[in-house]
Amino acid sequence: MKRFLVCSLLVFTIAFGVLVPPAVAQDSVVRAILFYLPTCPHCHIVMTEHFPLFLEMFNTQIEWIYLPTEEALEPDQVPPVIMAMGDRLQILYVDASSPAGGELYWVTIEHFEAHDQTGVPYLIVGETMLYGSVDIPEQFPGIIEQGLAQGGIDWPDIPGLADLLSQMVPYPPAEPTEEEVATPTELPEEPTPGETMAATKPPLAPTPTTIFNFEGQQTTVIDRIKNDLVGNILAIVVLIGLIVVFIITLIRVYRQPTAQTSPKPSVLIPFLAMVGIFVAGYLTFVETSGGEAVCGPVGDCNTVQQSKYATLFGVLPVGLLGLIGNLLIFGSWIITRLDLDRLSDLATVAIFGMAAFGTLFSIYLTFLEPFVIGATCAWCLTSAVVTAAIFWFSADPMSEALDRL
Repeated sequence: MKRFLVCSLLVFTIAFGVLVPPAVAQDSVVRAILFYLPTCPHCHIVMTEHFPLFLEMFNTQIEWIYLPTEEALEPDQVPPVIMAMGDRLQILYVDASSPAGGELYWVTIEHFEAHDQTGVPYLIVGETMLYGSVDIPEQFPGIIEQGLAQGGIDWPDIPGLADLLSQMVPYPPAEPTEEEVATPTELPEEPTPGETMAATKPPLAPTPTTIFNFEGQQTTVIDRIKNDLVGNILAIVVLIGLIVVFIITLIRVYRQPTAQTSPKPSVLIPFLAMVGIFVAGYLTFVETSGGEAVCGPVGDCNTVQQSKYATLFGVLPVGLLGLIGNLLIFGSWIITRLDLDRLSDLATVAIFGMAAFGTLFSIYLTFLEPFVIGATCAWCLTSAVVTAAIFWFSADPMSEALDRL
């Protein structure tokens, strides 16, 4: 009898442990921080296409809260810090261009010692860091599932994060429209016995697409420059240099006498073109693959490469345009060394023309970085300087070739 009771108790215990999941697994929550910029289209993709699916997949209910700052009280402005507080998945959305969000962003970079990996979208889950609109959607769901199975993932131990979270308040509910006010709300019918509880689950509202509406978002030029202060100041210096070089080169061409001492383009041009090919090739790879660029200590390359200005007319990557241009310049320089008379002179003029267009386009792109995008790409500045140097060295040979033509 004793043996029977012991065996029965053992079987009951095993069955109970298998059929009833642990309480920790039921109460586990995964918490993540997403840093973004309102001007970053890759951030918009992650925030309005991927994250809503994750929030609905892993949660049964969500409450939206936000940090009450001066920016949050402005009309048509998205609060700089918003959190989706789900019962299983919680995401803190932080605008890195705002004062509060920018401070937390750089404290986070310092905390994880990720100075060579700055950029957005930038997701922190525990001690894991994910970048870009490719890695985040691919890897985040697996991290969520694993974290929930292991009892949850708490907020990272970032200085100042706990204080910021303690200041957040519930997100204000959307005001009803005139039509909704005029029409009385109908109560839902009671579910039939055959219906499941999932059919009566309340909708997840408000949705990220209604909260993160950046169309009316306004930021000042000073705010954009402050986003990447050192890099943007460097971009402004390079911008001034490009404009000066362009003007002086045009003056040299206009005042150039007929007799020339540089009948052929400089031997520096092919070396500059090869540098340009390498830089533009790398930028093309980053822009087309959606991967993360190696930025170095100055600037925020990933923010620039993930902006809408990284593609021409929304189709052609700017890096690819630079790659084609530098390849054509290199090929044209080879033709100038073949002594093909008129064809060589045409190639010499072509080098100058392509470099002039490239310099003007570089001036435009360099202007966008500090004053519009609010971030600077060191690779882009290098490409701009290389193009301006080719323009400078091709001016004198072009004048003589044009006279012969």
